[in-house]
Amino acid sequence: MWCEINMATRVYKYGLIPIGYPAKETIDELFKANVLWNNLVALHRKNREDWDDARRAASVLYSDKIDDLEKKEEDLDAAWKAFQQARMDEGTRDETNNKRLKSERASINRLDTEKAEIYKELKPLRKEADKEIDKKQLNDAYRTKVNEAVSVRNSGIYSATAGQILENFKTARDRSFKESATTLRFHRFDGTGYYQFRCRRKGTNVDGISIDDFMSRNFEANPRCAVQSIDNSKKKPRIRIDAVLVGGQSKASKIHQEFDLIYHRPLPIDAQIQNGKILRTRVGDKFKYDLVLTLKIPDKEPISYNNLKGTIGIDIGFRRSVNSLLIGTVMSSDVTEEAYEIIVPPKIVEAFEHVIDLKSELDDAATDLGRIITPLMKAHPLDEDHSKYKMWRSLALRPAHVTLSFEQAYKLAIWLKHEPDTFPEEITKKVHTWWRSYSRKYRELHNRRRNQLTHRKHFYREEAAKIVALNKLIVLEEINLTDFAETKEKNTKLSKKARAQRFMASLSEFRDAIKNAAQRDGIGIIDVNPAYTSKTCSECGNLNKDLRSEKQWSCPACGVVHDRDENAANNLQKMGQTYLESLKKETSEVIE
Repeated sequence: MWCEINMATRVYKYGLIPIGYPAKETIDELFKANVLWNNLVALHRKNREDWDDARRAASVLYSDKIDDLEKKEEDLDAAWKAFQQARMDEGTRDETNNKRLKSERASINRLDTEKAEIYKELKPLRKEADKEIDKKQLNDAYRTKVNEAVSVRNSGIYSATAGQILENFKTARDRSFKESATTLRFHRFDGTGYYQFRCRRKGTNVDGISIDDFMSRNFEANPRCAVQSIDNSKKKPRIRIDAVLVGGQSKASKIHQEFDLIYHRPLPIDAQIQNGKILRTRVGDKFKYDLVLTLKIPDKEPISYNNLKGTIGIDIGFRRSVNSLLIGTVMSSDVTEEAYEIIVPPKIVEAFEHVIDLKSELDDAATDLGRIITPLMKAHPLDEDHSKYKMWRSLALRPAHVTLSFEQAYKLAIWLKHEPDTFPEEITKKVHTWWRSYSRKYRELHNRRRNQLTHRKHFYREEAAKIVALNKLIVLEEINLTDFAETKEKNTKLSKKARAQRFMASLSEFRDAIKNAAQRDGIGIIDVNPAYTSKTCSECGNLNKDLRSEKQWSCPACGVVHDRDENAANNLQKMGQTYLESLKKETSEVIE
């Protein structure tokens, strides 16, 4: 039956509450999974080295050009360090009127250009070298080692989990080949990970079971994850599930763990469950569990633009209102429907502000602790073979301009709590005093932040459902949301307050909620170029080039008074009308 219907893939996520603390073997399973990932990364890097060695042996010109590239990359790294030091010395990130920063930036740009030229010259040399090497031998050797690493015999973990890790690794590896800025990295084990399982009917080799099968345990004889019981006495059903987190085919090797699943969103009745995983993620100094199910759902009918009842323009952007945060303005093509603003509830904003203030307090406390203990720890070095040497080095020998983060301070406190004799009593006592003062606030920070992220997600989903229910073509601005973020290599014009508001608003999450809801219900949605949508009069089309950041403005050509956001949303929905008209014209031409 499933093969006869076009299916769409959906992912559903539910919170889990473990019944009792999971066995040590289950954490060991995550550690082995982490080791497997790192082994695959090591094999990838060795494979790249083997390819490079083969090319060097095949072409002297290629070898010389690679040496030039490596030297240029070293010069570029040194230039970036000099630039960052100049920022510290000058006490500014603004390069507009600072000669030293301008000079350092010019050096970086020059080296980038020279590096690009080397890459350009290297490309044909690489192609010529590739003709001379045995590619099949290199690829076969790599695949053999990967298969050996993933095997249950060598990895020591459940085959489905190992297979999923390999799939994730292949995706990341392919991306690293396509995007030069992407690098496969080793992962430090922090207690997080996942347990994979597959859902399959007994006697078949094809994944996929119905929702009824999952709820009634009516599929495999010994499923790795299945419902034990359902409690409907509460507002939201609570489902007890039993999961096998460790072990293979033999019953004796399996370690079970029971969870209560918070069933906040019903699974679609006509869906089939393909597979799932139980996630273990860190929240502060604790861990939380989630059940993630991958479903196949009968696909909606193709979007029929003729059936849409007009267009909707949504101007997305954060703006602080009196006691809340405006994240979007919606304008419909239906003149009987007034424009309305989407405003984050004040309670969510207040809670986020408390989280931001709490984090600022904790960061300041960690900075103060760092000033006191850093010279003391530096005076009492650890041996290089000590298990915590790297941690000591990152704390005691960090650059002068780098402050101690709260996460680092907290990890130090936990370390000295279990090993108080590592350093003199003076250091241990100061760290313990600090830990007693701020450990509860640390937990409060993470718990509150997690709760508010959940509340915001539900609010955005509700607003997206209201928009989609209007059955109109949805028009969004095509925005690169990374422009709102500040990175180490890029300055932005956003103030600290504006960045905090951006964190509270999370425009990308709101856009994703709208797109997911539209896709789920088969509603058309398009992205358009937002250039001048705020400055163009939606009545007469005049472009007001003198408009700055005013919320209210009047058109100098026709005199109409506009709300900035409503005007932008109106221009967006009109672009949607033009798009629909062009589709109808194309359709009519095809018919003729």
